[in-house]
Amino acid sequence: MHIILLKKKFTKGDVLFEEGAKGDEAYIIRHGYVTITKQDEDRTVELAIRGPGEIVGEMALIDETPRSASLVAKTDVEVELITRKDLTGMFENVPEPVSLMIQQLLARLRDMNELAAMNSPH
Repeated sequence: MHIILLKKKFTKGDVLFEEGAKGDEAYIIRHGYVTITKQDEDRTVELAIRGPGEIVGEMALIDETPRSASLVAKTDVEVELITRKDLTGMFENVPEPVSLMIQQLLARLRDMNELAAMNSPH
């Protein structure tokens, strides 16, 4: 199956998605950098910076839970979108044990992100 991904551009400071929102797409970063942030009470915690060649937003897309963090363009950014439909097509031939492992890894990663936000210095 051949999938053509749509391209999208964001300007520095644009919010690509917000923590708690429904996740309908993931992004492959082609140019630029984004910051992954998490809200902890009255402060914003920077969890990571991602750049060209990296995928962001995949957790909510795979396990269909709300976004665990926000994503903001640190620079001007160009991405390719992966929709849930695209992902479903990619996973058609993946064996069930592999799919279950991916879901379990994502659950653990979400737990780690929560701990990182709670334990980050104020």
